[in-house]
Amino acid sequence: MINTSQQFCVQNFMIMDKIISHSNAAYGLESRVEDENVYELIQPTEEDFNPATDKEVFVKVRVKCYAITTILALLIAVLSLIVALAGVSYASIELSNQQSQLSSSMVCSQELGSGISNPASSCNAIPQYTPSGEYWIVTNRTSCPVRVYCDMNQTSCSCNTTGGWMRVANLDMTDPNQTCPGGFRLMSRTTPPLRTCGRPGPAGCVSTTYPTYGVEYSRVCGRVIGYQDGSPGAFAPYYSNRKLSVDDVYLNGVSLTHGRSPRQHLWTFVNAADETRTRSSRNACPCTRPGLNYNNVPPFIGQDYFCETGSRQTHSINKFYPDDPVWDGQGCGGNSTCCEFNNPPWFCKQLPQPTTDDIELRLCGDENTNNEDTPLEIVEIFVQ
Repeated sequence: MINTSQQFCVQNFMIMDKIISHSNAAYGLESRVEDENVYELIQPTEEDFNPATDKEVFVKVRVKCYAITTILALLIAVLSLIVALAGVSYASIELSNQQSQLSSSMVCSQELGSGISNPASSCNAIPQYTPSGEYWIVTNRTSCPVRVYCDMNQTSCSCNTTGGWMRVANLDMTDPNQTCPGGFRLMSRTTPPLRTCGRPGPAGCVSTTYPTYGVEYSRVCGRVIGYQDGSPGAFAPYYSNRKLSVDDVYLNGVSLTHGRSPRQHLWTFVNAADETRTRSSRNACPCTRPGLNYNNVPPFIGQDYFCETGSRQTHSINKFYPDDPVWDGQGCGGNSTCCEFNNPPWFCKQLPQPTTDDIELRLCGDENTNNEDTPLEIVEIFVQ
């Protein structure tokens, strides 16, 4: 004889077992196997089972069990969600911290100007002992950073200063990949192999402008190497017309200036016809033959110039002189002091006041290129 609670448990057990069996069958699983003797052992009889009362008890218990199970399931779901969110939040915080630390370490480890996100205001603002090379700068004139070459140990110029110099011009026609600036005439020779940039033809000047990107500077240094072609007449244009200014064709050679209206003189590179010509000083360098009356140097250039010739003896029209470049400080004759005057090939100019002007190079001649020209091979200019 079993009591009512036992009857309830047995019946409930049997119901759950049938549910499980049906579920397994639906999902293709093996049915749960139980000992049938258990059912027979405690199988209730009609005498021991009161449907009216026990059914009510069963319903109440089942409702309570379902409610408790539902609440527990909800609690477990809520707790799982909280744990999951906490894990994601923690992971996000950790990732954010790691990214922040990595970004900070990268910024701190970057040298000034070494990246587009860390530009310098000029080459001179970069730490002094930084290696020479390309760096990023940004100024009030540039809306975005630009990459420039900074020489951090400029020893060629005689400026006796420390700090970085920004290279604004770098023409090297010994490099076959380089081309002449716009408006210049490419001159290629095979004997000896030589590539230069000359005037296009008529008398006058051809010019190119080198940007400084708004960098403020007060010193300029550089060099220009060219060759004599024909019979360039040094300061002969100014000798013939003393009203000429820095804006005019006052020389045969290169005029280096900054600013406009009027141009401000930086340095002049003069090409003379030869070293032995004594008929007139108008076509000769002032440093060529001491004792002659050299009154043809324009006052607006002062002593800021180089003057040299590629011809040791008398010159010839339509002849190119490839053996002795001009303004390199070498190959001057015995009576000439041009290779010592201002110590070519490098010049250094201290400006009276800082400027952000771009720099203009003009190659000039007062005659057609059939008679004279000074084609250029190297132009290298720095500012600080």
